[in-house]
Amino acid sequence: MTPGKMRQAKFRCTGSALLAALLTVALVATFASRAFWQEWRSVEVETAERGRLQANWLLEGAHDWARARLRDDALHNGAVDDSGEAWAQPVVNMPLDDFLAGRTATVDQSAAAAEADANVSATPFVSQQLSDAQGKMNVLNLLDGQALSPQWLQAFDKLFEVLKLAPDQLLTLSNNLRRVSTARSVADAGSVASAGSVMMPQHMSQLVWLGLPPATLDALQAHVTLLPSRTPVNLNSASVEVLQSLLPSFQRTDAERVVTLRLSKPFKTVADTGITDLQSEGQYSVSSRFFEVHTEIGLGPASVAENALLQRDGINVRTLWRRRAVTAEKPPPTTTLAMKQSP
Repeated sequence: MTPGKMRQAKFRCTGSALLAALLTVALVATFASRAFWQEWRSVEVETAERGRLQANWLLEGAHDWARARLRDDALHNGAVDDSGEAWAQPVVNMPLDDFLAGRTATVDQSAAAAEADANVSATPFVSQQLSDAQGKMNVLNLLDGQALSPQWLQAFDKLFEVLKLAPDQLLTLSNNLRRVSTARSVADAGSVASAGSVMMPQHMSQLVWLGLPPATLDALQAHVTLLPSRTPVNLNSASVEVLQSLLPSFQRTDAERVVTLRLSKPFKTVADTGITDLQSEGQYSVSSRFFEVHTEIGLGPASVAENALLQRDGINVRTLWRRRAVTAEKPPPTTTLAMKQSP
């Protein structure tokens, strides 16, 4: 074999060895990356499951805490409910450690505290807001048996006018609500044909079933609710728009006067409002049985929110429904908390 051919054979052997080495490295890298991905996936699944269980546990605790606050209010001041009471004070971005330690929170609006809170936005937190559901106008009040209530239809018509909403949407909502109620009554009486085909909305979001556009529903959220039975409006917690709508003779300035009056001293009775043209005693109250609670648990980059409806009868507080949602990222905090040890 000539020297030239020997060199060519040597190059071919070297190239084959190099190619085999590269293939071996590629296979090892592929197997290693696959093993790493499987391990990473297992860790992520386990972390997500652990986070879900922790969030569920914390939501249960926060929900029971809300019920306990309402029960405590019933024991000490159940005759009157207003937004100045302890149960109605918001808990905003409360550090999880403080919540578990049983501390209470006060809102601190200082710029320095807000900057410090922004630097620890990933800290696990608990936020909760209890609100009076009877401070809103109940959609079910539109029904009086199987007919429409003229008084409440007038009040809702005034609210739609105040909010600059199309009146024909109220007509569609009320008529469809009456039809569903009538159909449900027939179904409850034993009509197989009607049973299972008619469903009464249970939440505000479900009012779209009755022909209410989503944009209108968004506009009504702050002033209208859907409760399981007819309820009066609590004059201690009703918004200016609701107060303006309850009485045809009320202007916005009249409603604002009532709000200013109750801020200085909550109404102990309906007569304390000084309103002389109340239409019906059943339309108004100064206490409530139904309460809405919004809870948010932040765990790292994700947060879990829950809305619930509570019914209080005496000191008995029960949950009517709960709905949860998970967000991918926690929104930046808007307020911070200065924590203090509860007595």
